Amino acid sequence: MTAKQIQRPEKFVYEPLPDLTGYFAFRKKLRSYHLTSARDKAFCKQADALYMNCGASHNGGGTEKRALCVVAPAGSGKTTLVNYYLNLLPYFQPSLDAFGEQVSPILRTKLPPGSTAKSAMFHILQKMRIDDKEYKKKAEPEMPSIVLNHMKELGYKYLLVDELQHGVRGSKTGFIKRMQDVLKDLISSDDWPLHVIFVGTPEVMPIFEDEQVARRTNMLRLAPLEAQYAWFVDYLIDEIVVKAAGMTYSFETEDKVTSRLMHAANYVMGTAILMLQETCFAAFLAGDREITVDHLRTTYHNKTGCTRRDNVFEAPEFLQIKPNKALADLLKNEEDEDDDVTY
Repeated sequence: MTAKQIQRPEKFVYEPLPDLTGYFAFRKKLRSYHLTSARDKAFCKQADALYMNCGASHNGGGTEKRALCVVAPAGSGKTTLVNYYLNLLPYFQPSLDAFGEQVSPILRTKLPPGSTAKSAMFHILQKMRIDDKEYKKKAEPEMPSIVLNHMKELGYKYLLVDELQHGVRGSKTGFIKRMQDVLKDLISSDDWPLHVIFVGTPEVMPIFEDEQVARRTNMLRLAPLEAQYAWFVDYLIDEIVVKAAGMTYSFETEDKVTSRLMHAANYVMGTAILMLQETCFAAFLAGDREITVDHLRTTYHNKTGCTRRDNVFEAPEFLQIKPNKALADLLKNEEDEDDDVTY
């Protein structure tokens, strides 16, 4: 074999990044754009009800409905939705105390993976910057009252518990029951009527099999992007690409971009939004101002590492593709010669 017969890869020379000041500003603008939908109205109505019951409870006229659980699959945008309105609704905003210091009526926490009933209570104490060393020897049933006493001292009337599913993944006998018990105690105190917003994936549902927890909690379920909501996905594309990013888009009818985007995002709204944002980020860096199906194809490839035949924005029978299984071919060693492979 002569040197002329050897196939050589294209030589790569790294080029330093340009000034990214404008890019960072673009990303900030796009990421801060809040796209409203029916879920916004639904959450605000539930939050209003929680606020009104909280006020009534502190004046002797409340009911036992002291919690709201926002439940949806991972990537749905539930945390983004909740935090957006916790930063906006007036009754969740900080106020000045008698000493002129800002105090917030709500404590926000996110359960770490593998949380138990007791570790969840310790985590809440840590968020309040309470030294938990003196409580290490306390029995688990005592912890909710300890947490409530500190929340009362600090003036927290509300508690946000995000990633609640991290407290449901235990396998030991009684694990779920103990979590149910501490959460029930948090939202049933007569001395300090704490009101709680839970956020989690459908894995949280075993917690609400306890009748006492369930009857104290309203549920807000965020709907998936089913085929009947294709019109809404068109709205997402227009809002994000045109209104938020200031770009344009051009898709052919046969591209079936709306259906492909829903499938690529596993029919989850937050994931679809993020894919559109990432597409706009890449287009901005490339100096493009019009989004095409090629841009979406590249975004999906970068997201999943899929081969060309498994790219939802390229394959003719895209509905047969399972986005979460994009790398399954690596286990079977069945790559075709024309697949995109990086050597």
